[in-house]
Amino acid sequence: MFTQLISKFPVALKQSMVYGLSIALMKSISLIMLPITAYYLQPMQFGQLELLSSIAIVCSVLVGLGLENTLFRFAGTQEDPEENSQGAAVVLTLALIVGGLAMCAGWLIAPKIIANISVELSVLQLRLMLIVVSLEGAIAIPLAWFRMQQRVLTFFLATILRTIAQAIMIVVFLHLGFGVSGVLVASLIAAVLQAAILSAMMINEVGIVFKLNQFKQFLSYSLPIVGSGFIAFSLAGFDRWLLAAQHSLTDVAIYGVAAKFALATALLVQPFGMWWLPKRFSLLKEPAGVIKVAHGIMIGIIVVMTVAVMVSFIAPFLIHSLLAPAYHPAIQYVLWLVLAMAFKEIAELVNIGCFYGQSTYQQLAINLICAAIGLTIMWLGIEKWGIWAVVIALNIAYVSKALLFYIASQHNLPLPYHQTKILGIIICATALITLSQYIPMSFIGWSVSMLALSGVFVTTLKHDLLSLNLRLG
Repeated sequence: MFTQLISKFPVALKQSMVYGLSIALMKSISLIMLPITAYYLQPMQFGQLELLSSIAIVCSVLVGLGLENTLFRFAGTQEDPEENSQGAAVVLTLALIVGGLAMCAGWLIAPKIIANISVELSVLQLRLMLIVVSLEGAIAIPLAWFRMQQRVLTFFLATILRTIAQAIMIVVFLHLGFGVSGVLVASLIAAVLQAAILSAMMINEVGIVFKLNQFKQFLSYSLPIVGSGFIAFSLAGFDRWLLAAQHSLTDVAIYGVAAKFALATALLVQPFGMWWLPKRFSLLKEPAGVIKVAHGIMIGIIVVMTVAVMVSFIAPFLIHSLLAPAYHPAIQYVLWLVLAMAFKEIAELVNIGCFYGQSTYQQLAINLICAAIGLTIMWLGIEKWGIWAVVIALNIAYVSKALLFYIASQHNLPLPYHQTKILGIIICATALITLSQYIPMSFIGWSVSMLALSGVFVTTLKHDLLSLNLRLG
């Protein structure tokens, strides 16, 4: 019966479900690995891993060069399939060249980077991380190509098998006592295997094409995307380095644990986002489109805030139950990081008017402003307030981002929101998140809270869906 029900779903919805499932499984495995990794690593070692991860974020922006979006733009819009294949071959060739150069450069400059930073990292650890990053294009471009070809099963297997294999190797290497280097070696082996297999599959289909004039065209399109990536890194990576410069690696580890649990908010919202974000523009063209979009965004806000409240109740319980006492200070920060993630997700919902026109410079300007606000607060307060300075900065930056996107979007594309209702939902959820810190660290207290919150969520969501149907008549 379940199979018959699934068969009635539209193809696009079934594909979105597969993509959502693959992402959910990958993130779930990552969350499961967190207490395992923390069990084998001391807080200082966990802090080292956090710093290496932040290096990987910024380097992946450089190595990736926005080529995934370039592939969508130049290899998916031509009427002739041969032209699309040729464009894909050129993008893949460029990605492989950039990856090879990045690997050589990373190997050579790693000793100089280590010599000029005051953090306890080894040259070998940095080299291992940079090699993994250099394979970014050889993995991301084939995966993007499979998505364009609607080969969802290939995408699913390619992502999930790597995640499982990497997790198994990490556990084995940690158990053998290899520490941070063992985690990095496991990541390297998994990345090399995935890059080799996926690149070989795509080369077999589209080949390798070297065209200098197209390289220039693609790079001129993709470089602004790199700039946006650096803006994102400033609020989700540079915070670790500011902490490491002014405080200990233990503080970085505690903050990293809190941040990872807070990211569960974005993870749990992803299924809604994967369905909603591609659909919202087509809905605007339908009869009563602005009403549908406004209600869809309102439902999204309800989902985001409810998920945030649930995570704020669950995360402290998990940190207390699964992690060593050395990591328990993360509990005091995780609630407020969850709130910051919630406002970040709300900004992604209310920004539709900034993407509806022919230019996206408005959203770039808003991101720049909010990043500047967040970094300024971090920079001025990190020495005195430590982790709290980062937490406060992220909340102010993401609240500002949500407000600016809402104002700009309403100016470009006015939508009939129930503003009072939205504000009430946000205020109530924020109050519940604040109160969640007083819930007893027991299974009974947590269970009763979850049942009550689930009832409120279902009732509110059902009311909104009914209201949408009534207004559409």
